[in-house]
Amino acid sequence: MIILLLTACINPGNTSFTALNNQEERKAQYIKALNYYISKTNYKIVFTENSNIDISPLFVKEIKSGRLECLTFSGNKEKNRGKGVGECEIIQHALENSTIINRYKKVRIVKITGRLIIKNIRLINNIHRLFFPINTILFAINSDISFPDSRYIIAPTTFYIKLLNLKKAIDDSVGYYFEHALLDTLIKENNYSYSPFFIQPDIVGVSGTTGKLYGSQNHNISHTLKYIKYAASLRSKFKKRYRSNSRLN
Repeated sequence: MIILLLTACINPGNTSFTALNNQEERKAQYIKALNYYISKTNYKIVFTENSNIDISPLFVKEIKSGRLECLTFSGNKEKNRGKGVGECEIIQHALENSTIINRYKKVRIVKITGRLIIKNIRLINNIHRLFFPINTILFAINSDISFPDSRYIIAPTTFYIKLLNLKKAIDDSVGYYFEHALLDTLIKENNYSYSPFFIQPDIVGVSGTTGKLYGSQNHNISHTLKYIKYAASLRSKFKKRYRSNSRLN
């Protein structure tokens, strides 16, 4: 079972280390992305927003059908610590309050930064569901395997619960980001294995941190084969560095 968890903060206020602060612009991006996942996938979706702005009236049909759940709450109180704390709060709120998530015992939660569209999400999710067990944590990572990409994560519910144990340590002002907590949780918890995506995510949208525009990538056969080889090398490197004394395969 795969559930999409779209994390959202429509009004970030003066949250530190956030370049994209325009509320209406952010809201429009969330709505566009949500419409994309509703129309282009068949996954159940949990949209969780932490600035107490409710967009559920725009999706009455989808909510009534049980396809979509829109949760909103008043969070993001520690803006000086950056957006990573808010991300953890959103995940925690979803885990504690989502009817969709709590309906299933074994589920892969696909956490996506809610303003972004991953155009090849169905292909990526299906491939990794077929070839990797549920305890495999999937996210992109940099070439020296020291810093994950937290925009798109596939993991079971239990892993996100473990991740939340590091929420209090996250503070962008001291250089400990959500991404550090993500990697540290995976390293510490030996019940999980890691893999990068073997298909490069085709991400469209705008970075909230830098304002950088993400563009659709070239995914021809040559590029795909090179990326598979690159991903395999990252997986091997990760296992050698962080799992050398582990029983995990």
